[in-house]
Amino acid sequence: MTDTNLNNYMYDFIVKICNEIGPRESGTEQELLAGNVIEEELTKFCDEAHQEEYISSPHAFLGGIRYATFLVLVSIILYWLSLLIDLRIWQIDNLYNLIFMVIAVILIIISVSYFILEVMKYHETYDFLFPKRKSNNIIGTINPSSDIKHTIIFSAHHDSAFEFNTFYYLKRFGQIIINVGYLGVGIIFIVIILKIILQIFTIELTILFLSFGYFFLIFIPIILVYMFFHTYHPVLGAFDNLSGVAVVLGIGKFLSENKDNPEIFPKNTKIYLISFAGEEAGLRGAKRYINTHIDELKIEKTIVVNMDSIGKKDIVIIHDREPGIGAKHDPKIYQPLFEIAKKINPIAKISPLPFGATDGGAFSKKGIPSTSIGGLNLKDELPPYYHTRLDTPENVEKDALGQFLKICVEYLKYVDTQ
Repeated sequence: MTDTNLNNYMYDFIVKICNEIGPRESGTEQELLAGNVIEEELTKFCDEAHQEEYISSPHAFLGGIRYATFLVLVSIILYWLSLLIDLRIWQIDNLYNLIFMVIAVILIIISVSYFILEVMKYHETYDFLFPKRKSNNIIGTINPSSDIKHTIIFSAHHDSAFEFNTFYYLKRFGQIIINVGYLGVGIIFIVIILKIILQIFTIELTILFLSFGYFFLIFIPIILVYMFFHTYHPVLGAFDNLSGVAVVLGIGKFLSENKDNPEIFPKNTKIYLISFAGEEAGLRGAKRYINTHIDELKIEKTIVVNMDSIGKKDIVIIHDREPGIGAKHDPKIYQPLFEIAKKINPIAKISPLPFGATDGGAFSKKGIPSTSIGGLNLKDELPPYYHTRLDTPENVEKDALGQFLKICVEYLKYVDTQ
């Protein structure tokens, strides 16, 4: 099979899913249908392919943002009710002043804990408040021609994200607003705590707190941006992340076509080709897979190369860490990958993921040697098609798919000869 034919196969897969199935929200029929197509393809190339069902609450990851933001808005209202009492405009018992502030602090704590635990750290703390849904991870297995000495997972995810209004309408400025929002909520929390302490000691600084009250009013438009941070309409997700799934399938097809070629087909490396569900719902699919197979992963000393968001040939990123969730990838994985990538494309670079997380991060957090590679350079730019309706097949270059396929195949050779 020529490089052109293989590149066409990968690109055509992306177009097929986009045209025949469309957007694939986590835990929906469309996600399941995409998984069926992927399993059908893996069956052609692998010794075995199957699906593994899991249960999660996908809406818990981002679905609570507008509710948590509303709690901040209520806190500001309570703060102003307290100010009205301070200014003697609302003449009621001063005890209500303290009650309003205590309630405001409680609401802020709930809001902040949701953002930190669910949205930033990808924990499942508030999942019990949201409905449960079924999803399926898709796994294909390719056995080596001789004894198994190494095990490697090449993975990606097939669900697609909700559209982010802030990114589509505000672009890079929307990213700035997100950071300003975190800072603003922190200031609100500190000011309210300070006001409670001073109230307990009957110390009045009315002018100071009135000034903060006006600041909080200015902050309300940012709160409204947060309330409409995302829609409940998923995007096509060609770039993020059918592109990664296409390369996973491309690896399978390439090895299948070269099964009788000892220079290409692995002698001692068992390969798992996995397409996870639920990545856009907080890495739910990858985390469920790890929890189910953790003993097996450690016994087999499995390593993981995850692919996420491949678009342009001139962007090749090897992630060394994902600070958002505290994941540090293994240099024994990403350093050789980087050296191989540099030979194929000299502009390849190692970079942390500035925000968010990938399925590779879920493995690293559990001590499974892993890294994630892709074409998303969030450190330097915010592509207009990232989590927006513009994420269509036109943003994926066939040569970029072929380039990442080559990186993976060369890395497989490297692992197999160790």
